[in-house]
Amino acid sequence: ELKAHEGNVWTIIYSLRREDAARLGYDNAESWRLTLLAHQNDFAEAMQIPPEHLHWYAAFHDEGEHPHIHMMLWSDDPQYGFLRKDRLLHMQSVLTNTIYADELKEIYIQKDVAYKEVTEAAREVMRELVDRMESVSAQPASIQQKLLELSLELRTVSGKKQYAYLKKPLKDKVDEIMDELEKLPEVAAYYAVWNGLRDTLEGYYKNRPRQHNPLSQQKEFRAIKNAIIQEAERLRQQMEQESLQDEEPSAEKASTDASANPTLADENTS
Repeated sequence: ELKAHEGNVWTIIYSLRREDAARLGYDNAESWRLTLLAHQNDFAEAMQIPPEHLHWYAAFHDEGEHPHIHMMLWSDDPQYGFLRKDRLLHMQSVLTNTIYADELKEIYIQKDVAYKEVTEAAREVMRELVDRMESVSAQPASIQQKLLELSLELRTVSGKKQYAYLKKPLKDKVDEIMDELEKLPEVAAYYAVWNGLRDTLEGYYKNRPRQHNPLSQQKEFRAIKNAIIQEAERLRQQMEQESLQDEEPSAEKASTDASANPTLADENTS
């Protein structure tokens, strides 16, 4: 059949660890055949081949520590068929999601819980920091000092006070505060759990170890950045309110003095 084919042929190998294949029932050709049949339309879409033009064959090799399949795919019309790297990875993900469906579901649930714990711990720390900063004259620690600087600079922001709308210098200030938060034990512990679960998930799809980025560089945690901005804005409002309260007694005293000395007030007026 291939001798008469003038277009491209794609060859794919998908491998499992021996213990996974045995545990999940993929140590036989029939399980693989049923899974590949179930996803042949996904393969056609990824390779930009109309399903009616897709042809494929596969062989199962029950070999050593890595039982695997060899798969060959092509279009009976040579004008169809194109496979980018990202679509190849998508095909891999489709198979992985099916084979490890139950395990992945549980890990994703745990990861979502860890995400909420990291975010809530960071928010709680920020609330406590603002509540402890009673005046501008206090000598705050490093993270408090950065928070105070951010709150003062937010006075110049007229638009939305959200991370996405801030200019780069202010974004950098928010990132610095987030990096300080990551060092705190109550945040670091939850972030380590989240990273561990992310490592486990990516291990299903990739062989290379995942790089652990600083908390401020994890796009998933944008909510913490906005929480930092909200608390900095709350601090700014508190300081402005305290400043107004400090000015009120002086105004009241001046009014009282004027009432007690009407003649003096009249003379000054004249």
